[in-house]
Amino acid sequence: MKSPRFWGYIYFFMGFSFVYLAIHQSNRSGTWDLFTIALMAIAAYDFMIGIRYLTLKPKATSKKED
Repeated sequence: MKSPRFWGYIYFFMGFSFVYLAIHQSNRSGTWDLFTIALMAIAAYDFMIGIRYLTLKPKATSKKED
């Protein structure tokens, strides 16, 4: 199984990808439509999960040392 830090980086990459897609969608349509807002919501969710995984790493290593 991969470490929590690895999954944190994966979720950050996915979050940045969704932000990139949302920016291109808003440039193409000219406005913030429902699809653009949905992409930004998914990106925010991915960033939240990525932060959780990255903060989980120090807790997991401190439990191993005990």
